[in-house]
This record gives sequence, C-alpha cells and structure tokens, in this order.
Amino acid sequence: MAKGFKFRLQTVLDLATRIQDQKAQALASAQARRQSVAEVLENVIAQQQAKRDELLEAQQSGILDLQAIQWSLQFLGTLADRVVTQRAALVKADEEVEAARAELMEAAQEVQVLEKLKQKARADYNLKLDREEAKFIDELATVRFVRQGGLNFGE
Repeated sequence: MAKGFKFRLQTVLDLATRIQDQKAQALASAQARRQSVAEVLENVIAQQQAKRDELLEAQQSGILDLQAIQWSLQFLGTLADRVVTQRAALVKADEEVEAARAELMEAAQEVQVLEKLKQKARADYNLKLDREEAKFIDELATVRFVRQGGLNFGE
C-alpha cells in the first residue's frame, strides 16, 4: 500500500510560517514604538499647555518679572520645537507601522497559498488512496468470483 501523506513543500510552509511570526513581532514592536512616541508627544503638549497657563496666571496676577516671562517664552519656544519634532517622529512611526503591517499581510498571504496547496495535495492523496482501495476491492471480488465458478451458463 501507499506510504503516509507527505507534503513536498512542508519545509517551505514551515519557513513561511516562521517569517509570518517574525513579521507579526515586527509589527507589534513598531506599534509599541509608535505608542511611546505618541505618549511623549502628549506629555510635551501637556507641558506646553501647563506653561502657557502658568504664564497667563502670572500676567493676570500682576507679577511683572520680565526675566521670568522671557524664560517662560523661551521654554515655550523649546516646547513648540519639541512638539514639531515629536509630530514628525509620530508620522515616521505611523509609516513604519503601515510598512510592517503590509509585510505581515504579504507573509500571511504566502502562508495561506501554501496551506491551500497542502489541502489540495492532501485531497489528491486521499482520492488516490480511495481509488487504490476500490481497485484492490475489485480485484478481490474478481478473484472470488472466478474461484466460485464464475458465470455458470448451462451447467
């Protein structure tokens, strides 16, 4: 009888699955980096708003320390630069996430194609086994029929 089913491309399928797993991990890392950049941006914006509020409160209270106001304005300028930098970093992180997602989708499609090939090969193998079994049963039936005398016309 025939040997057990063996998919010719199993090593390729295993490799594609490992690559898919690596791409999934790369996507998770990119998403984590994007999240940390977004958190830094939120913190800088919060700092900026707090400093603005502090400056407005000082101006409304009548305190006119020009040096403190000048330092506050310089710090606000620095924070504005950091906001711009973080927004650019966030855009770059978004691009990295999308690139990683696209690579993962491509790897997943490759695995899917190989899985379909494996299913088709398994179905072909099962069909071949069914045909061999039917042929074997037909041969047994034919041998039994002949041994029992076959068709007895006129005897």
